[in-house]
This record gives sequence, structure tokens and C-alpha cells, in this order.
Amino acid sequence: MSNWRNYILQHFREPIHRLTLVADPDGLMLEEKLLVAIRRNGFDLLPFEDHIAFRYAYESGYRQHWDEGHDTDLVVILRSPSASLHSLPYDLLQSGRALTFSLPDLFPRLSYPVISELDPVYLQPLYDAYQQYDGPEMGDRASTLFVLKHVFGIVPDLVRTPADLLKLLLSRHARAEVVPVSLDALLLQSLNQNPAFEDWPLAALLRSADDFFAFLQARWPGYLASQQSAETLLKEPGADYVTGESLPFDDPDVRAYVDTFFLEGKLRPVALPASWRLEGWAQVGVEHDPEAVGLRRLTELLELLSEKLPAADAPYRDWTQYAVKWAEAVVLYHRFREKLDEAAASRYRVLHLKIEERFANWMLIRYHTLHSLPFMPKPIMVHQVPNYMAAYRRQHPDARLALVVVDGLALDQWRIIRDVWTEESQPWSMQEGTLFAWVPTLTPISRQATFAGTAPQFFPDSWGTTEREETRWHRFWAEQGTHPASVGYLRNLGVRNPDATESTFQGDEVGLEEEVVALLESAHTRVVGLVLNTVDNIMHGMELSTAGMHQQVRLWLTRHRYLTRLIASLVEESFTVFLTADHGNVSAQGIGRPKEGVLVEKRGQRARIYTGPAFAALAKGQSPTAIEWTNVGLPAQLKVLLAPQLDAFLDVGRHAVCHGGIALEEVIVPFVQISQESTA
Repeated sequence: MSNWRNYILQHFREPIHRLTLVADPDGLMLEEKLLVAIRRNGFDLLPFEDHIAFRYAYESGYRQHWDEGHDTDLVVILRSPSASLHSLPYDLLQSGRALTFSLPDLFPRLSYPVISELDPVYLQPLYDAYQQYDGPEMGDRASTLFVLKHVFGIVPDLVRTPADLLKLLLSRHARAEVVPVSLDALLLQSLNQNPAFEDWPLAALLRSADDFFAFLQARWPGYLASQQSAETLLKEPGADYVTGESLPFDDPDVRAYVDTFFLEGKLRPVALPASWRLEGWAQVGVEHDPEAVGLRRLTELLELLSEKLPAADAPYRDWTQYAVKWAEAVVLYHRFREKLDEAAASRYRVLHLKIEERFANWMLIRYHTLHSLPFMPKPIMVHQVPNYMAAYRRQHPDARLALVVVDGLALDQWRIIRDVWTEESQPWSMQEGTLFAWVPTLTPISRQATFAGTAPQFFPDSWGTTEREETRWHRFWAEQGTHPASVGYLRNLGVRNPDATESTFQGDEVGLEEEVVALLESAHTRVVGLVLNTVDNIMHGMELSTAGMHQQVRLWLTRHRYLTRLIASLVEESFTVFLTADHGNVSAQGIGRPKEGVLVEKRGQRARIYTGPAFAALAKGQSPTAIEWTNVGLPAQLKVLLAPQLDAFLDVGRHAVCHGGIALEEVIVPFVQISQESTA
């Protein structure tokens, strides 16, 4: 079967021209696999989005090299649907070859408004189906039905029973499918006509994985109750459960999904009265012995993770989904590791090393393409969050937005926070996702990029400090047309002493600072950026590895309650909150410190940064296993060495929780949208 990418790749088979200009209104050039193929053929890609940023990158990275006689094949991509290549600078138009690629060229008989909303990841199955189509041109409805059937496997008229709908939803959210709203509108229209679904919150279940899992969780006790006799329920009714017709959890196709969701922690076992009796498979959702359940989940989850380890050239989504599952395994392992036998503990350690080796290889092959990918429908890297927030604000002009960066929060530590909030039944709606941090995963680089809304290469004068962070945050929002008085920024929040590195907490709850309260209560404030340093402070004082981090994060959350109080205040003041981290952390072991004196610009435990290739080469000679990073997105003068796998530039044998490198736990961080829980 042919590949739609060949339609574009035929123009990039051999170096033809040092400068190629591409009008790409549908973002075809920024599809992940196509990006890799074009770069593999020797071409660099540079999107033309911000005039100033583009001119800086073009002049410093390409024009200068061409003037010096070096050959570099550059592709400039103009993505705006409303702009033509003639809007590019005159000097580019005079010297570049021009190309145009668009969806109508690939799918001339499908409705453009329908297919233009598809994520590029779905273009290949659509292209495969379209090659077999020889009928007339299709309108919006026919095109929508065509896409639903051939891309997502959905025929609306065939979804007739609760079992049919449940299988559809289970499949969608298990695979994290991104279905355009316009396609779901037609599906909703069909579903709403079926009285069997009148009690289902259909729109929320289709659009939100978190709402869907909450829906399943609420109805799981009802299913368990439906398996009991009337006499048993009368004698010992048990906890509250949804009455009425239960969901068909016992359908064979449904059971396989439900079992996996309990395994991955997306569904939680419930406690039941002792007199209730259940068939074997449903025991997976019953909390009869938390320790036994946890150990079984860990064993089965490690088997699943071993089988599903992504390939070194896998799409980035494979790794983000895998990272979430691995975070659950990390939490379980450190919660029950004292109960594990040596064989089980060894399986965990061996898998961990295998994961880090595979992910490091993937990072070296594919990471350089991520910053070029679009930030809609969801951001992929931390520096895209401000642009995503700005797009959200354009869609919701009256919204108040807050970016809360919990410095150093890894995905497994986010799971601790999420579980505590679930136990406390916090009245918030949370949509969970992930982001890639900037490498090296250090605060001045990745956190500054998060607030600047740009790659680190565009702040070459401040990559080693966070002092310009507030200025860059305000500059970004000023460029979006937001009044300066409406934008706030505060950092070093939630700690009595910002410089403290103690890894334990004393005392009771910590109230919000006066400046935080004033900022949130001000009617003028529309956008805020807030930095919480406590988790990073815990990490730098941690000597008890990951288990100690989990213990201290839970103590911080439950005893000091600062983060909970902050989120509650933000939600109460009608803010939509975007919670993330600039990097994660991992427990590593020392392999020795390079002896480099003043030659190193930044001494990290997992990363060393130099401003000269000779200095980096000297350090590499002392640490031959160190990884020479690709310098993607970084200021041109920097050279970076990273500690491999779970090693650190520390005294041999010393252990520490640290960051800076490309371990899975350091690079993929949480991205959670929090808002007032819907009462609908």
C-alpha cells in the first residue's frame, strides 16, 4: 500500500537547493514521521511563525554558514492558512525554490473542512481507505461518516446497545484517540436519538478520558451490587452505588479493558461488605487486601510494560502513554518493595535499565523533531504551554488562566498528589496529560523556556539563570495583546525559606502568601504564572532515593497543604489552572566527577554544560560513557554532556535523586488542566 508521505518526500530525495520555501497550510510537513524522513535526507526545517525569532535563527544558523561557504539544505515552512509565500521576506523569495502542499491535493473528493481537523497521525489510514474509493465527491456529512468508519472504526447507526457504546468508549480512551469535535457532533446526534443512552453524559464521555474513567468508577459498585441477591443487599447494602441498570462490565470484550484499567490505576478497587460474593474476574476491582492487590498489580504491570516497551523509532505518543504506566509501576514498587522477593525486585531493576537505554536511544533519534510539532490540539513540549494558553484564551475571552509550575515534579510524584486529591474527593475536574521537558533538564533552561514560550536558543544571554523568567513571561503576554496590569508572576512559593534544602517538614499547614492572595483576588488579574519550589528543594536534600521522595511529597501535600490550598483558591477565583513541571527527577548512582576546574559552565549531577568543544572533549575523555547531546534548540555556543542511564557525575558509588539528563522520569512531566467541577 502506498504512503501519503511519498507525495511530499519526492521533493526531498536529494539535496537540490540550499533554500526551499514551503506553503503548508495544513501542517503536513510537521507530521512526526515525515519530519524524521526529511531530516534524514539532510534537510533542516525552520517554521516561519515569529518574524523576529525566525530572522535570528535564519541569520545565525544558516545565512552566516552559507556566507562562509558551508552547505546546509534549509526548508522554511509557512503554516498560516491565510498567508501565501509572498508574505515571506524578499531575500528568501529571491533565492529559494517554492513548493505548496495541502490536504486537497491528497484527498480531492473529501470535504476539506472535515479532513482539515484531523490530527496528521490519522492521515495514513485515511489515505489507505481513500485509495480504494472511486465514487463521487463527498459533502460534509458523507466525508464525516467516511472518516469515522475508516479511521476510527465507528459506524454511528451500529452503536445501538450500552455494550456497543461502552466498547467504543473503552477503545477510544485506551488508545488515547484524538477525534475532532465535528466528527463527534454527528456521532452524538445519532447517540442522542437512542433512549438506551439517555442517562449517559455522552458529550463528556466522548471528549474526556478523565470524565469517562470517573463515569466507570462511579458505576463499578453498582455492577458489583447487581451481582448480589436481593436478600444479600437487604441484609448488608454496603457503600453507596449508582442504582438502576448497571453497565455491561461482564461483556467479554469489555472485561479485557476493565482489567487493564484497574491494573494501570485508571480505575481503583472498592471495599465491599464481607457477605457479598463475586465471580473470579471481578475480584480485580475489589480491595479485599490492599497489600496483596498492590503486589499483584505490580507483577502484572511489569509484565505488561516488558511486553509493550516502545521501539527506538516509535511515535512520541507511544512514549508519553508508556511513561504514565511506568509512573504507576514506580509508585507501586516503592510502596511495596519491602514485601518483594529478590527475583521480583530484580525484574523491576532490569526493566528500569532497559527502559532508560531504549528511551535514551529514542531521544537521540527523535527528540529533535518535537519542538517543530504544533501545540494544538495539545502542547507537546513545555515551551508550548503559553501558546496553548493563549489559544485557549482566544476561544474563551473571559477566562482567567493560571500556569502553576511545580519545579522538579516527576510523573510518579504527580501520581502521589493525584491519589491524595482523589482520597480527599476534591471538587475539581482534572484533565491529565504529559509534556516533554527541554534537555538538559535543568531549571534555568527548561523552566525559563516554559515561561518564555520559546526554545532556549532564543535566550542565549540568560540560559544559566532564572532571573529573566518574569520578564519573558510578561513579554510573551504583551505580544498576545494582554495588558501588562492583567499579567502576574510569583516564584519561591510555599516555602518559608526559599533557600532551604531540608528534606523533612515540620509544623502544620502553610497559608498562601499575602502577595498571592492579592494577585488572585484582584479583578484586574487575567493571567498568572506561579512557581512552587518545594519539590525541587526536597529532591536536592534527598538521600533516601525515590521512596523518600514519595514519602516527603505526600507529607508536603497532606501536612503543609500549600498546593491543595493554592489550587482551591485558584479554582474558587474562577481560574482555569494548567499545572506542570519544568523537569522530573530520578535516583542515580555516581560514576565519578570530571576534573575540569573552571572549564565547565554548569555543574549538574546529570548534565555538564560547556561553552567550548575542547572543554567538552576533555570532560568526555574523563567520562567516556557520557552522552554527547545533540544541542537541539539550545544556544549555539553550548556543548552538553549527559550522564548515561541511571548514572550521575558524583563520587563513585554515591546515590542521589537528581535531574538534568534524558531518563524517562526526567524528560516526560505531567500537564494537568484543572477547573471547577461541572455540576451538569
